[in-house]
Amino acid sequence: MDLVESLPEPARAALSQSTPAMQTAAAQVLACSVFVYENLRRDAQLLGELLRAGALERPRDSAAFDMAANSSEAQYMAALRRWRLREMLRITWRDLAGWASVEETLADLSAFADEAVAQALQRAWRDTTARFGTPRAADGSAPPLVVVGMGKLGGRELNFSSDIDLVFLFPEYGETDHAAPISNDEFYVRLGQTLIRLLSAPTVDGMVFRVDMRLRPFGESGPLACGFSAFEDYLVSQGRDWERYAWVKARPLTGGERYAELFATAVRPFVFRRYLDFGVFESLREMKQLIDKQVARRELSDNVKLGPGGIREIEFIVQAYQLIRGGQDRRLQSPSLFEVLPLLAGGRLLPQATVSELGVAYRYLRGIENRIQMIADQQTHQLPSDEANRARLTLAMGKANWQELIAELAGHRATVRRHFESLVFAVTDDDPQAARSSAAELGPLWEADAGGDVLREALRDALQRAGVREAPEAARLLAEYRSSAALRRLDEAGHRRLQALLPTLIAELRSDDDASVVRRLLRVLEAIGTRSSYFALLNENLVARQRFVEVCRGGEFLAAQIAAHPLLLDELIDERVFSQPPSRAELAAELRDRLARIDDDPERHVEVLCQFKLAAVFRVAVADLSGTLPLMRVSDRLTDIAELLVEEAMSAAWRQITAQFGEPRCGPDHARRVVRICAVGYGKLGGMELGYASDLDLVFLHDSVGQTQETNATPPLDNQIFFVRLAQRIVHILTVHSAAGRLYEVDQRLRPSGKGGMLITQLGAFGDYQRSEAWTWEHQALLHARAVAGSTALRREFEQLRMDIVMHAVRREGLREEVRKMRERMRRELRKASRGEFDLKHDPGGIADIEFLAQYWTLLHAATHPPVAMFSDTIRQLESLASADLVPQATVDVLTQAYREYRARGHHRSLRDSPAVARDDEFLEPRRAVNAIWDACFAGSV
Repeated sequence: MDLVESLPEPARAALSQSTPAMQTAAAQVLACSVFVYENLRRDAQLLGELLRAGALERPRDSAAFDMAANSSEAQYMAALRRWRLREMLRITWRDLAGWASVEETLADLSAFADEAVAQALQRAWRDTTARFGTPRAADGSAPPLVVVGMGKLGGRELNFSSDIDLVFLFPEYGETDHAAPISNDEFYVRLGQTLIRLLSAPTVDGMVFRVDMRLRPFGESGPLACGFSAFEDYLVSQGRDWERYAWVKARPLTGGERYAELFATAVRPFVFRRYLDFGVFESLREMKQLIDKQVARRELSDNVKLGPGGIREIEFIVQAYQLIRGGQDRRLQSPSLFEVLPLLAGGRLLPQATVSELGVAYRYLRGIENRIQMIADQQTHQLPSDEANRARLTLAMGKANWQELIAELAGHRATVRRHFESLVFAVTDDDPQAARSSAAELGPLWEADAGGDVLREALRDALQRAGVREAPEAARLLAEYRSSAALRRLDEAGHRRLQALLPTLIAELRSDDDASVVRRLLRVLEAIGTRSSYFALLNENLVARQRFVEVCRGGEFLAAQIAAHPLLLDELIDERVFSQPPSRAELAAELRDRLARIDDDPERHVEVLCQFKLAAVFRVAVADLSGTLPLMRVSDRLTDIAELLVEEAMSAAWRQITAQFGEPRCGPDHARRVVRICAVGYGKLGGMELGYASDLDLVFLHDSVGQTQETNATPPLDNQIFFVRLAQRIVHILTVHSAAGRLYEVDQRLRPSGKGGMLITQLGAFGDYQRSEAWTWEHQALLHARAVAGSTALRREFEQLRMDIVMHAVRREGLREEVRKMRERMRRELRKASRGEFDLKHDPGGIADIEFLAQYWTLLHAATHPPVAMFSDTIRQLESLASADLVPQATVDVLTQAYREYRARGHHRSLRDSPAVARDDEFLEPRRAVNAIWDACFAGSV
């Protein structure tokens, strides 16, 4: 039968006057949807109304729902249901005609639901207040009902025949302003009942939406509307894991401003933990197993939502990663799966290919889900079993036959199932058999409630069989930890996770590992025990667990870093940590990415900067210990990290201070310009020779000059006062303690006039001081100075000034004696080695001697050979001197080789949290050679 011809004559006539594209679409839509066909037959004028309004040709444009204020409730409900029919026909037509994407269809359905709830609430408020009065807060205001959309409505991804999950909350308790007042909580319950009736009561016109309230606190047994304070108490004391998944998808449909307060104080802390929360996989597995049992019991294998590889599995994957990382990355706190899924592509989250495949599968599954429901406007997710509806679905999905459709669907479901099993059930077939058997043997020993000696002996035997060196000592450490107070403080989940983890960690030990590795492992476990979700991270991720053991083999520094900052365990998931040293560009991109995840909170900003530094230095240290990053590149990367952080600290301080006091301007009143600032790094920062524990020597400069020097605020602030406050804020950001530690120690003693000088200096005044008042040691320090952050133009001006000073302002008469005296003073005052030890930096023949030689020669020859002073690091200064034939190449080779050897040892001592000293019988040859060069130089023969 020709379905178009069987429509009522007014509908056929309206269609005949439409475009050919509309007529073609009509045949497709009517063939695919009984719902559309029956409703157009029932209402002869409806299709003409839609066509004349152009409603079928465009996405939703918030068509107004208009109803007379004096209408009865029955009239209102009828109009609301007719509105719903019109919208559903429009959405179905556009979808089945192929004119709307899946995203558009879901967004349109959600937008209509939002408007329907808002309209119905407006009517319900009018009717309820007329009967019971208006609810009042303590200040006399009328608090709104906050209607929270949950599930797919919360994510703006509502499907066609879905019910809507709602939660009713109200901000404040009190009572109504009525002659016979009722409590606010009773008022909001009655208001909610009226709202639900308006939306879901069946009439001859059907219903608008089925309303599901089971996600409210205490479910069906709880009050229909809950006050904010009671809701917050509920989340803290009784909120369950599945509710965290549910509230990921929460979105306020009404009362958004009041909900924002509640979200910040209660919902966000409950759902998104500040630390990485890998424990969610355990609860997710439990939830999924319950669903699988339900699917098997009800024979739902053909259910595109709940069946294997269905929509729910994709949602679970995305929500799990939101719960794991949402506390660290605010972008993941969106209720929209379409927004969040692309953000999961990255080194620590999901591979790009996985995200792409899940995105394609999700759109396909949501599309087929809608078209199943569009057949007859029924809330079903089950593939049709009758031939007629199968034919309709096949046509709607653009396939030649049912078998082709089922094959395509099966491919998407298999992809989803594969990723779900891998990500959620942590398939670890690559776990070595030896490790698994060793863990199986150690597990019962660890869990047994045996006495100390018995447990120690059993562990010793098991460790010896596993080939671990120093097995008795390792067994003693394990037995002590087994009975330690730290372990007793663990909650039930912590005990369970640790019992699963520790045997697998011990099973990763090799025959060349000794008890010190076990000691470091246990030190970290003890430190992270209060946040046992980190145990879950190591349980869930085999690669991270293996890398954790590898890091503990590397020495005290890395293990101590993880113990102090367990967040670093997250770095072990990123495969680049062990395979690819970071470049400056990657570090800059990582910092930008971390900053993009947070809102404008100065405290959180500093914490994120500290987290970035910890992670970046950790990556550099791993590359250093593994030998993939040579010594000079280690210092380069550590310097890059510091420069990026100084730049960001300056930018943040500038934003904060200018927001308070305006921008500093200078010059004549008719042509004032914005003042520029920059930071100059001295010492190891300036010389690009930072170590793991280096502080930052900084000097801040500005270029404010002219008759007027003040900010553009009202009232203005003198620039000099502005600069002091700016410099204080920069130093505060760099040095303040946060939850993730602090960035650096900052030393500003190298500014003009030392401690008594200004925190930030005008560039011209800096030059005047260096030319007329600076000591020789300050000119030595200037050789290692380099502009590291701030205005690019001002940085160039500083570099030009620096060259001018070292060329023309140095007092070369008596230079040798000044340098020698300063070096002798440093040897006396700064040496840190004990008897029988060699201080790598300050002892004769050490690092400082080499640096002073380079500085002396550079200052001596800079006037006649300026290129020797161009570089700020010791190695290139020495090489420049040799290139200019000012110092013999053989001499420079000896010095640079010794310098690299000393610094390499110093770096690795720092990684082991040890001072930069060596045994007195080490480095004998380089020390002798450097001493000889020093003596020759300062005796006058070089």
